[in-house]
Amino acid sequence: MVFAGLILSFSVYTYTVFYGTPWGKQQHKKNMQSYITEKYQTGFVLTKVSYNFLSETYQGFAYPKEHSNLLFIIEEDIDSPAGYSDNYPKVMWDSELATNLKAEIKELFPNLDEEMFKALQIKDKAEYFGPNIPSYNETNISILSTSIPIDIKENWKQVNQKNEIQKMKKLSQFLQQVNFPVLMEIRYYQDETNEQAKVFFITEKGEIIEK
Repeated sequence: MVFAGLILSFSVYTYTVFYGTPWGKQQHKKNMQSYITEKYQTGFVLTKVSYNFLSETYQGFAYPKEHSNLLFIIEEDIDSPAGYSDNYPKVMWDSELATNLKAEIKELFPNLDEEMFKALQIKDKAEYFGPNIPSYNETNISILSTSIPIDIKENWKQVNQKNEIQKMKKLSQFLQQVNFPVLMEIRYYQDETNEQAKVFFITEKGEIIEK
């Protein structure tokens, strides 16, 4: 009996190590559903929750109710104040749903570099983009967050700085209005080696940070 009990205990322990626990999955499913609904102010279908034993975290998969083809990932994230991060902004940005969103941003910043105007998760990007451009750690941004660069090949000292700041404020307000919280990077430089490069961040909460 004792031996059988030990075998059972070991089996349960092994299962939880690789697959998590049923109650853990249920709790995270509830938390994830609340997290994405509150963050994007729209309805989502959470398809499943699984456990990643390598990172010892729970992950979920969801899509907007009216767009089942836009499947994205939600992950536990200790660096995020909400406890989770997701790649919905990237998935949405790569779809036709972002057409109007891109048009609005291009209207504000008509000189942006089209080739660099792409959404990527920060963990997939290099820590630095050039001289004097800060690491994401300095802005307390989760590496699982999505960022979209607005690259402008102009010297910050030679542009109408007051006007550029005003455009950033308008962009921040617009992103909040359309419930698209994403990290935007506005970078001014004449070339990749320009030591006078200037960068601004618009955080997911709309705060503008100058670096």
